Formats: sequence, structure tokens, C-alpha cells
Amino acid sequence: MTRSRMRKAEFRPWRFAIIGGAVALLLASLAGFGAHQGTPLAAKGKPAEVAPAEEETAPAKPDTVRILIQTVPPRKASVRWGGKSLGTIPAPRPLVVERPRDSGPLDLVIRAAGYLPVHTRAYTFNDSRVAVKLTSPAEKNKLFGYRQELPPNPDGGAPDALPPAGGHPAPSTSAPVAPPIPLAPAPQAPQGP
Repeated sequence: MTRSRMRKAEFRPWRFAIIGGAVALLLASLAGFGAHQGTPLAAKGKPAEVAPAEEETAPAKPDTVRILIQTVPPRKASVRWGGKSLGTIPAPRPLVVERPRDSGPLDLVIRAAGYLPVHTRAYTFNDSRVAVKLTSPAEKNKLFGYRQELPPNPDGGAPDALPPAGGHPAPSTSAPVAPPIPLAPAPQAPQGP
């Protein structure tokens, strides 16, 4: 065996000291984390009951949330949720809608005179504010996903029917009809001697 391999294989006590120190540090941090959580452990390793005073310190969330809906620029606009009218936004103040907490999203349609209707969604997790940017029809080409309108086509987009070069009329566009299938002759009775 060469000397370099012998050096690698020899006992190095400082490695055990580093590993032991890391393990001790890890155990100390876990013990500090458990103490920080404030859950005392019973003798059998199960969590002990927490005093009722600690549970009451967290403020209770209200049963309803407030959703503020406003338009930019401030305009009077109607707000609908499906077929139900939630009210009218009194410009320049927002419309306040109260809903039960965690009752699901609200898919809203906001319509203002002289502007395109806006579809948006409001959530009922927390109190929130929805600001809707209104767009005039003249500026609709600035919206994301805008497609330029095609000019009207008088024939509805059907291709032009041109006669073929041979001068024969164009074939019919209806489905081709198969020729009739001839019936087999009826069997005849055998003639005997």
C-alpha cells in the first residue's frame, strides 16, 4: 500500500469531533424548537392539554367579508352576479358587497354607459377591493386578446363555383348516389325425368 493511501485510511479523531458537534447542535435546535412551540409533553410522549386561556387569544374572524368594487375611471356602473343585481357603483365611491366568508367566488359583470362590459371574479376568503378598468369601444383594440373584425362576406364564406376547363357544369355538391344493385334471379324448381 502506498503512503498516500495509508494516510487516507488512518484514524482521524477530529472527524468524529465535527460530526458529534453537528449532531449535538441539531438536537439542541430541535429541543429549542419544541420549547418555542409551547406544547408541553406528557411523560408518555403525548402532548398535554393546552390551557383554554391560550386558545382564546387568537381573534375570531367575522362571519362575513366586505368586497369593495370600483371603476377606473370612476363612473356610475351596474354590477351583476349571474342573474342577480348586486347594485350600482356610486361614482366616485366604491360599491360595498357583504357576503358570507368562504362562500365561493363571485363572477361579476360590470356595465357602464359608453364602455364595454367587464367580466371579473371576486373571492370571499378575506375583505378585498376590486378595481375594474373601463374601456371605451373605440379603444377595444388595446385589450389583450382583441381580434380585428372581418369585413362582411355577402356569400357567407362559400367558395366560388367555377365551371371546369372542359366546359361541363360543375359536379353536384350533394352526396353521390350508387347505382342500383341488380336482384339475383329467383331459384327455379328442379325438372325431373
